[in-house]
Amino acid sequence: MSSTIVVTGAARGIGAAIALKLLEQGFDVIGIDTNPDSKSWDIEQQLHTEQKRHWQAVTQDITQYDQVQNLLEEIVQKNTVIGLVNVAGILKMTSLLGAKLEDWQHSLAVNLQAPIMLSQYMAKHLSEHGGGSIVTVSSNSARMARTQLGMYATTKAALSHFSRNLGLEVAPFNVRVNVVSPGSTLTQMQKQLWEDDQPPASILDGDLSQFRTGIPLKRMAQPEDIANTVAFLLSDQASQITMQEIVVDGGATLGV
Repeated sequence: MSSTIVVTGAARGIGAAIALKLLEQGFDVIGIDTNPDSKSWDIEQQLHTEQKRHWQAVTQDITQYDQVQNLLEEIVQKNTVIGLVNVAGILKMTSLLGAKLEDWQHSLAVNLQAPIMLSQYMAKHLSEHGGGSIVTVSSNSARMARTQLGMYATTKAALSHFSRNLGLEVAPFNVRVNVVSPGSTLTQMQKQLWEDDQPPASILDGDLSQFRTGIPLKRMAQPEDIANTVAFLLSDQASQITMQEIVVDGGATLGV
């Protein structure tokens, strides 16, 4: 039986890029996303015939924790699961002074509590079955204050620190837990922040009014850039790496 990796947020963007990379490397991949029409997922349009044999799309709201646990139990019973990649997340732009309780509750549910529950379940399973790897996609905003991004950044900062603590607990069982923190990446989540089809100049060049330093490499990341880093951390090449956070942002956070 082939080794299986579970990827959340797999319908499009970074999640889809990660799933495709893992399929290219010969893994079986189970993609989870809240989008109810799995045939319309962006990744479905990119799969070739052979990859489709190793791919399974599952529609599931990851904030429905009882349902998720049942789903994971079914997955590990039918597959040899060696890894989990937490990608699913939401971004709401708002001032912290204007943030509503329901906004916090939704953001915390999707960005923090759901990946915590997924990671906890999978960490237990991997610990009991010889080890494996969990990679969580956080954000470079978790490392630096950002205007209008405080809610998102707070949930991601908590998620990053949870991952480090989890990694410490499961290291004796040969389970590695790492974090990848992208900066501005060319995805639909990023494009929702633009006023038109072109990225604002402030992304690359910076904007003092927003306390942005810009991107020293003068280019935005592609989803594949994040996928390459995740794939490395899942691989045997990273067998001595755990509790680490790799920032993939073209230098935007200046190595902080």
